Amino acid sequence: MNSRTVSRDIIPRMLTAEERESVWENQLQAEVRAYYFGDLASSHVKRKQIITGCTFFLSSGAAAILSSKAPSWIPLVMSAVIATVTAYSIATGLDRRILSLSKLHVEWNHLSSDYENLYHHYQDENACEKLEALLQRARDASERGVEMPYDERKIEKWTKFVYARFEAKPV
Repeated sequence: MNSRTVSRDIIPRMLTAEERESVWENQLQAEVRAYYFGDLASSHVKRKQIITGCTFFLSSGAAAILSSKAPSWIPLVMSAVIATVTAYSIATGLDRRILSLSKLHVEWNHLSSDYENLYHHYQDENACEKLEALLQRARDASERGVEMPYDERKIEKWTKFVYARFEAKPV
């Protein structure tokens, strides 16, 4: 190896005070995101349940019997509603979105837990390596989350909740 060549390998060392503070902040932000994506997944599941319930009822025999005594335009409206909510569910990829949101919730929840573990084990010899791995996982999760909806009210709700739990102020 040439004496001028610098190794790109991370030298095992514990975290500095600044890095430890960053780990704590990342842990809080990861927890906020875990709650946020869990909340979004739950909202989308409720929406899917409403769509499924409406579709089943409006396409059922009971609805047909009820509409048989109604004006002739009622069955047409029921059919249009069924077609619209089914098209909405398919067009928005509701099932796929629910799965993606659930996976993001789990990933951010694991990241939060792993950041907290690192915070308490900052003196470990391989702490810097663990931090780099966590930061990469967070970047990957953030990249996957870009395609998801953004609800400012929900993010604020969970930010206040998490920071209140730890008596920290949101940034």
